[in-house]
Parts: sequence; structure tokens; C-alpha cells
Amino acid sequence: MATAVSSTTDERRYSVTEKHLPGEPGPTRYWASEPRHGLPVLFIHGYAALIDHWRPIVRPVAQQHSVYALDLYGFGYSARPAGPATKARWVDQVVRVLREVIGGPAIIVGHSMGGVVATEVARRYPELTRGLVLVNSSGMQLYERPLTPTDDLMLNLVGAPLFGELLVGIFANQWGVHQGLLAAYHRKDRVTPELVATFSGPLQRYGGASYLAVTRASREMMITMEPDEYTGPTLLIWGEEDHSIPSSDADAIKRRCLPQAEIVLLPASGHCPFDETPEAFCATLLPWLARLPGQPATGG
Repeated sequence: MATAVSSTTDERRYSVTEKHLPGEPGPTRYWASEPRHGLPVLFIHGYAALIDHWRPIVRPVAQQHSVYALDLYGFGYSARPAGPATKARWVDQVVRVLREVIGGPAIIVGHSMGGVVATEVARRYPELTRGLVLVNSSGMQLYERPLTPTDDLMLNLVGAPLFGELLVGIFANQWGVHQGLLAAYHRKDRVTPELVATFSGPLQRYGGASYLAVTRASREMMITMEPDEYTGPTLLIWGEEDHSIPSSDADAIKRRCLPQAEIVLLPASGHCPFDETPEAFCATLLPWLARLPGQPATGG
């Protein structure tokens, strides 16, 4: 991917290039914008998603800041390493992008499961985290809504040999992707055939085994941060109409982990506000970034 866009308002030009970062578990697909200016902002997608999900907000952010995004291992078009899915593997992947591509600390933005990864990066590497933005982040479910016996049974069944693979065979296709997106989005009109095709592409190329591995590790995908482990600037952006991860989880994150966090609820938006209501999302994110201490992005 390589695009050049000119703004009609301030004539700033930028390009976004797709590249791959080699690594021991396999290559990481990432996007990087040029020129470097403002703050470096690294976007981390959620479960079953990929870089392209951020596309609606890349343009306004890249006009003011350096934009980076990656496909987590097992998703999008990054490698599918063998073995169980772990937060530690994703944290190492993100840290390599910070050090080898960005060249230092960045604002880390994580959506849904990507919020768990972003929080773990901030917890373990606060020196690489200029600011933390969580968007409808998961990671509080088991604290706030303990599993019912039925939930526990379903997770055990997914973990069982053959049954989980059977479910992947049923849902890891365009129909399953469409149903999943409809459940996540408040604005159903945003679930377009193009969006479904974008999400379906990696499944068609690689199959759904890596998605199943993450589902089987879902009990481990929790935020474990203590309030004093990361004390830097933090913003929680939440689609107010998210019924899978309600806005009360933002309150729980602030109460349990990040007392300094600002919380902004976006009306008329569900689980993916950067795609459902991108203008409102940018109207929240960009002024917050503008208030942070900044200096030109360097390195890399």
C-alpha cells in the first residue's frame, strides 16, 4: 500500500506505506506515514481485525501526527507463529515496532483486545509509552462479569479438540464475519460488503486456526495493571452503544488500573467508534494529543 493525499485546507501532504518487519516468529505487517511530524501514534487493532480497520481515521490523524499501525501475530497479514497465543508474544512484537520502526516511545492506541496489549506494553515498558489510549477495550470482563456456568461450559467446549475446529469451520467465513460485525456495530449501515471483504481476506488466505487459538486463551486476555505501574497520560474513548463491552468497563479500568484516565463516551456508536463515527472519534483524540507535550518524531 502506498498512497499520497493532499489536504485542501492546509495543503499538508502525507503518504502511508505498507511494509513488513522481519522477526523470529515471522514478519509483522505494518503501516507507517511520512513525513514524520507531531507525535508518533501507534494503533493496535482488536480481535479478528487488522490494520485496515483504522482506515477511516488515518487521514485526519496523519495530517497532524506520524501514524503507525500493525497486524498482531495471528491476525491480518502478519505471521501465524506456532504455539499458544499469549500477551507476551504480542507485547514483544509491539516493542520491536516501537524500537526498530518508530525509534522510540509513542502514543499507543489499542482497540478491544488491542487495548489489553497496549496496556501491557505501558505496564512493562512505560519508557516507551508517551501516552495510552484505550478504545472500547476488553480486559475487564472476568472482573466485572464473572463467567456463568454456561459461559464456562462453552469455553471448555471451544478448548476441546475437534469441537473448536468445528466452530471455526462454521463461522470463519464471510457469513460469520458479517454476523460478528453486525453484533459489534451500532450503526449497521457501516457494515458494508467492503468491510466484510476486508475482514474475510485473512481468513480466506490463512484459515481460522490462529483465531481459535486466541479464543482458547481468552481467560488470559485480561488487564493486570496495578494503579502505580503506568502513570502517564491516558484517554479512554468508548462507543456509548457498545453492548458487548459496555461503557461501565471504562469506569472499571479507571477504578482498578488507571486512575488518571480521562473518559469520553461517544453517542450513536458501538464497539468500533473510529469506524462508526470517525469524525467524533477524531474530534476527541486530536485535541487530547494536542495537549500532550510533544517534540518532532526522531529515529527509526
